[in-house]
Amino acid sequence: MTNHHNAIVFSGKGKPLKEENYEIPNSINDNEAIVEISMSTVCGSDVHTWLGHRSFPTPSILGHEMVGKITKLGKNITNDFLGNPISLGDRITWSMTASCGNCYYCKIAKLPQKCIKLFKYGHVCSDKSPHFTGGYAKFVKIVNGNYIFKIPNELSDKEVVPLMCAGATITSGLDAVNFSQCDYVIVQGCGALGLYACAFSKELGAKTVIAVDIDQKRLELSKEFGADFIINPNVEKDIIKKIKEITEDRGADYVIEVAGTPNVINDGIKFLRIGGTYILLGAIYPGNIFSADSSEIITKCLNISGRHNYDAIHLKNAINIVQKSKNKFPYEKIVGPVFEFSKEGLESAFNSLNSKKSLRPVIIPE
Repeated sequence: MTNHHNAIVFSGKGKPLKEENYEIPNSINDNEAIVEISMSTVCGSDVHTWLGHRSFPTPSILGHEMVGKITKLGKNITNDFLGNPISLGDRITWSMTASCGNCYYCKIAKLPQKCIKLFKYGHVCSDKSPHFTGGYAKFVKIVNGNYIFKIPNELSDKEVVPLMCAGATITSGLDAVNFSQCDYVIVQGCGALGLYACAFSKELGAKTVIAVDIDQKRLELSKEFGADFIINPNVEKDIIKKIKEITEDRGADYVIEVAGTPNVINDGIKFLRIGGTYILLGAIYPGNIFSADSSEIITKCLNISGRHNYDAIHLKNAINIVQKSKNKFPYEKIVGPVFEFSKEGLESAFNSLNSKKSLRPVIIPE
């Protein structure tokens, strides 16, 4: 079948996806590029948007995890973030956001991912030219303020594509707390982010990784990504007791929340040892209210860190970890299956992720 569209557009909650055929820009400025997308993956936030769980600008091309090849290149773009020479035809990924570099959050707070003029792929209106602002399209425009990464030859598209959000989110969370060698890490949630959290923390020096999830199939998969122990709260009667048994009655050095629900946070705090650190990454949507015993946080001298989006250095770190550990952990298992580049195909991919039949469904524009 020949597709005559080059973009799939989200128009709002309850409205059908649309197929559009936008004109590919003939010209770009000196700090921009056009990329032909070779693969995109579906993130949970795309599904939340599609289901109407948050307000969102429309119409928009969703999708913010992608890789592709450069087809047009501004003359000022000569090297990638690491200094590698860049040219037409190169296979690349890039930072999910673009920032101004001049505002308070960029210069003083050192949080360019919270720039007041932030551009974020898959999160902006696509009604005006050049339209190509998200991953569910055949092309995308690299804008000024983005950081490009030339993909190492030894890494496949499947190994790299989810790093643009899922992988870099984990390295951002770990970097924020100066994660270092430790005895025990607990990962709450074994979706794509959870599997990266298991593998990355193990690669960075965690002696023992404990995965917690109510999905037994995902728990079993987490063993392939470095989990030494798995715990299903629906099976384990006293999860706190089990954690204490594993951790020599201390608790974990770090707990990483990537379950996407506030229901796990109170337990996560209880899992920590004195002086431990809780990293909140998944439960990001408005209305995710939780209650905790403040005396436990204070008397145990706990650290609580939240992170949203990431800086370019975190995508670099994610790529580096995957490159070094690709023979230890089966990263390609996170990605798939492949769905047709059509409105029906994308809707099926959304349903696949929402029903937990897949971790990172794939859209390949053809």
